Amino acid sequence: MPMKAVLYTFQRDDPVHRFRDDLPQLQWAIASSPQDVAREIGDADILVLTNRVCSPELGEALHRAAPASLGWIHFLTAGVERGLAMGLPPGAAVSNASGLKARTVAEHALTLLLAVMRRFPDLQAAQRAHAWRRVEMQPKLSSLEGATVCIIGLGGVGREVARKVKAFDARTVAVSRAGVPGGDVDVVLPRERIGEALGEADAVVVCTSSDASSRHLVGAAQLAAMKPGACLVNIARGEILDEAALVQALRDGRVGGAGLDVTEIEPLPPDSPLWDMPNVIVSPHVAGAGSKDYAQQKALFSANLERFRAGAPLLNQIAR
Repeated sequence: MPMKAVLYTFQRDDPVHRFRDDLPQLQWAIASSPQDVAREIGDADILVLTNRVCSPELGEALHRAAPASLGWIHFLTAGVERGLAMGLPPGAAVSNASGLKARTVAEHALTLLLAVMRRFPDLQAAQRAHAWRRVEMQPKLSSLEGATVCIIGLGGVGREVARKVKAFDARTVAVSRAGVPGGDVDVVLPRERIGEALGEADAVVVCTSSDASSRHLVGAAQLAAMKPGACLVNIARGEILDEAALVQALRDGRVGGAGLDVTEIEPLPPDSPLWDMPNVIVSPHVAGAGSKDYAQQKALFSANLERFRAGAPLLNQIAR
């Protein structure tokens, strides 16, 4: 009998549903709800899912119905925090897709950063008003050329942001748990020196992963340590940034502008002041969209399938 894999994603038209045809050595069951997972997981060896579908209901379904034979849980996302929070069967190895969308996410980060530094919200407001505000706008614009960009987190996305920023002739200072230099980063500092890194920065890009140690890693004290008028972009997780402190720093002019693809509460509540702030750009958690990563997803899963069958450690295996 072939191994059985249960696939549960947020979208029924997700390209990874091609796994059924491209990996016929597995018996595939497609789930679209926690109830489907509970019905199918009883004789499964593998669970394939995304961080987004993880919920207390799914955690309960797994707790109730997952068999001891469930040996591997693979996340098609880099993020796994929702899965860890809901509870995963303790005997299963867990892997993720860290790095697969790094280039696309970094591209979105740079888009937000450039749009904030070049004051695109103001430029678009002037366009809508049919107003040629050249004299007014020129002093407000800033450039990455010669600027110092602080990158918080040196995983796949952080390294890719550093590589792209270098093409704009910017200097890079990174804040990393490991504090190990390399790649396109000029200086790497440990988290304990985050205030020092922020004090040098004309722009900050938050790329670090979310866990208990990173909640409000960038709070009021860190925002106060930034250069007055510096810009901030967050394409990681909303809870890493103290949103209330950011709103106040934007109002005070301490932070010159922000580009946010993630927020503490998603969707961003309609009454959030961030929607209407003239120096803020909000995108709805879409930084990874547009990535042509199916071939990479398939290659990673296939390589790990061979490792799983051989009893070898998985690529991108999550310690827990």
